[in-house]
Amino acid sequence: MFTIQGFFNPYLPAGQSRLDAVLTISSSIESAAGMPSGRKVVGFVLDVSGSMHGEKLAQAKLAARRGIDMLDDDTSFFVVSFSGSAKVVVAACRATAENRANAHRAVQDLGAGGSTAMSRGLKLALAQVQQSGAEIASVYFQTDGDNDHNDSDQLPAVIAQCQGVFQCDCRGIGTDWKPEQLRRIASALLGTADAVIDPTGLDQDFQAFLSRSMSKGIAGATLRIWSPKVVKVATVKQMSPDILDLMPLAKRVDDKTLDIPLGAWAAETRDYQLAFELPTGSLDDEMLACRASVVFQGPAGETKVSCDPIAVRWSSDDVLTTRISKEVAHYTGQSELAESIQEGLDAKANGDEERATRLLGRAAQIAEQSGNDEVTRRLKKVVDVVDASTGTVRLKRADKGAEMELELGGTRTVRRRSGTTQQPVEKQS
Repeated sequence: MFTIQGFFNPYLPAGQSRLDAVLTISSSIESAAGMPSGRKVVGFVLDVSGSMHGEKLAQAKLAARRGIDMLDDDTSFFVVSFSGSAKVVVAACRATAENRANAHRAVQDLGAGGSTAMSRGLKLALAQVQQSGAEIASVYFQTDGDNDHNDSDQLPAVIAQCQGVFQCDCRGIGTDWKPEQLRRIASALLGTADAVIDPTGLDQDFQAFLSRSMSKGIAGATLRIWSPKVVKVATVKQMSPDILDLMPLAKRVDDKTLDIPLGAWAAETRDYQLAFELPTGSLDDEMLACRASVVFQGPAGETKVSCDPIAVRWSSDDVLTTRISKEVAHYTGQSELAESIQEGLDAKANGDEERATRLLGRAAQIAEQSGNDEVTRRLKKVVDVVDASTGTVRLKRADKGAEMELELGGTRTVRRRSGTTQQPVEKQS
């Protein structure tokens, strides 16, 4: 089932109206016996535009075929290819031995040609998921190019149609694609976006995607936030394992209630950061900021698991009001880490090496302090880390692939290590 726990400082100083909180939500497949876990479908959406010709397409086909062989008979799958148009290569079907063999032949016959229209691939994937009747749907979307400008008007509408139907991980192959395009798709569809610069890495990435997809056993959950009318919910972000802004996905149930979709779950823990804007209270006033709960389909229908109310009191006691929730402080640091990377890369691209060095140095410092080894690994491809503890780095020669990997991977976070506190520091400009 699910558990939900809130972390925040329940005391605010006079004049302060912002409250930050972290919600930790955990699920346990083992304790979900009797729950409707739903049928699964996995989709592969492959770019076959002209720029994919050669090694990139060969590796994409190899990775897809090996991925198909990982599926068990109880899982459905489909394959869609797209360029300027799209085609169902393998219609949604059970992963029986016969269907897998047929899929191998169909994928192997794919050739490259044409432009890149991402909306076409997503729209066919949507149709296949809907036809499959599966409750848990995961799609792997890969491309090597910039979306055709003629498709720019269609893409947002198609992404909106896909929301709540399937989750989508996006991968850019090589260096001729636009990170913001993949991030837009992945964020809206509760997935991840990343770079696979060397196409030989597709096989391993496919397998990791399938392992995550196959482990999901709870079809879907919703974060429900009830707040008084005078309280504004300013921020809802997933903070681990990746930073995702969930406010664009929020659905207003009534004038006090927001529902935020959280997608399908395995046995896992995710953290969410919330920010509330409150009317400024007088000393000793108390106010309820929200009642948060996880809503999901249990054996007896809709089930709700709630955490303790998130409420605050205004106080003149500095000892109380200056306490920092360790969980909130940690994710404030992880947000600064992501912002420092993005702004540092922007400064580097604009030729401002001094600012880029300062910002990427700060990123290296936060990554080291918080134990974010994945971001540290990516940072070291872009800078030489002289002293992580002081944020001292030297920029390396420009490497577009490494910078794209860092840009997308900069939103990867780690959960707070026991006994450590990442203190928020004033953001550098």
